[in-house]
Amino acid sequence: MIAPVVLLLIGLLSGCSSTRTEYVQVPLMPIPMYLLADCLPPVIADSMAWGDSLLLNAQLLAVIEQCNLDKQAIRQIEQTRQVTHE
Repeated sequence: MIAPVVLLLIGLLSGCSSTRTEYVQVPLMPIPMYLLADCLPPVIADSMAWGDSLLLNAQLLAVIEQCNLDKQAIRQIEQTRQVTHE
């Protein structure tokens, strides 16, 4: 009585062992447009005092820092692309 049940279960289990693996190409993640936008410097006045010059330098450093962060984000996206497509 147990033998037919066991044979039926073995037959069912062996039917599940033939699975097919199919690899699907993952679409590339586009780089966001805000990372590709130009880094615009602040407007430089025609005449400035020493204090204005210091403020301008601080603004320029902030622009450079933001551009470097954007480039770092682009590098991370590219590294992710290389790892997923290897």
